[in-house]
Amino acid sequence: MTNVLLVSYLFPPSGGVGIPRAISYTRYLPRHGCRVFVVTARNAATPLYDPELLSLVPPETRVSRVFNPELSYSFRDRIWRMLEPPHRQKGRKTATGQGSTSPFRTVRSAAKSFVRSVIERMTFPDVQNAWIPFATREACKIIEYNNIDAVILNIPPYSTFKVVVALRRRYPDLKLLIDLRDDWLGYYLVQFDTPSDYKFRRAQALERAAMESASFVSTVTPALVDNLRSRYPDLPRERFFYAPNGYEPDSFRDFDRCPRNRGKMVITYFGTVYMTQVYSPQNYLDAIDELPEKIRSEIESCFIGRVTAESQPCLSGRKSAIRRLGFLPKFEGIRRLEETDYLLLIVNDPTAHAGKLFDYLASGKPILALSPPNGEIAHILEKTRTGWCADPTDKAAIKSMLLTAYERFKKGGPVIDPDREAIQEYSWPEIVRKVVNTTGIAPLYKHGI
Repeated sequence: MTNVLLVSYLFPPSGGVGIPRAISYTRYLPRHGCRVFVVTARNAATPLYDPELLSLVPPETRVSRVFNPELSYSFRDRIWRMLEPPHRQKGRKTATGQGSTSPFRTVRSAAKSFVRSVIERMTFPDVQNAWIPFATREACKIIEYNNIDAVILNIPPYSTFKVVVALRRRYPDLKLLIDLRDDWLGYYLVQFDTPSDYKFRRAQALERAAMESASFVSTVTPALVDNLRSRYPDLPRERFFYAPNGYEPDSFRDFDRCPRNRGKMVITYFGTVYMTQVYSPQNYLDAIDELPEKIRSEIESCFIGRVTAESQPCLSGRKSAIRRLGFLPKFEGIRRLEETDYLLLIVNDPTAHAGKLFDYLASGKPILALSPPNGEIAHILEKTRTGWCADPTDKAAIKSMLLTAYERFKKGGPVIDPDREAIQEYSWPEIVRKVVNTTGIAPLYKHGI
């Protein structure tokens, strides 16, 4: 029996991105002869909670919930929005309806930037940094008391890199696997953070220390594997490998894949709506508004999930029908997908996937992806025969894709012919098996022995 420790800031009853990976390790590592321990935050500051996910965690999993001295997500979000940097406000109007450049507003903007920079330096690399000393201490106790053979670290938050470095210093022979969902230097710092030379230099130093400390680093797309190998050419190439996000087969066991013809063509987006350059639905909604009225009147866009405050105006005042169901527990959200004709995916980054993609694949519903036609998502859709891509910056291409989807909808009958064997490669049991085989976490069970 191999003892494996999972360090994951987010864990049920928290919901959202990152949770499926953590749950899947607890569910499927035992099939390979592993006993799983978990270190997580006692009260994670997250906007999403889904207590039903606790039912997926095997009862024998030993979970340690560690003190995390943080503000609540809602309070922190309000403060952060008050200190929003100028590049995030681009194109917005002030309360007077015009962009003001008065001396008072200039001074206030400078003061906000200063306060934000001070907070960011104190909390670097992220606000979860306050949890790290407690998580590290608890991880060390579990490692020593339970003879842990390997540690898997679910990242982000990127402050968890510090746990990697600390464990390597204390336990030189321990097997450490960094399970990296998003590129920090090439993606997160650019799209979601406030860039600065100071922050980038510190991030580079911390990431390098973590990569040097790790035994293996898994990432969710082949492009990210290539990025890391080129970023750290002095490290062994085999240290970095591809382990995508996936879907839980049990969640789709009784899923009804037949379309529900309710008159309108329903296009559903499942997940949080953001207004960032990568995830914004702006061009999709604009493209529908520009369709002929007769066609537009027969299309309904359904959004299942949290809509961020800055995204709400984008969904308002549209010419086409929009239904907003808000955040739903994962199981209920999946059942709602039975009612849709098409599934909408928006990722304007050729190197990225999205966690929802794999639930989409398992549903068997056709996917309309606003993603670079030569990107990672396009490759998966082609391989699995589950949908199409349109350039997310090209409204003409988006309209063309929507018109084609509408024509197929009106004809009735199957729209796609999915490759079930190709889709099964993205099930969590298969992904965890690949991680075990690649890393040798459970050597006696390698390759199913």
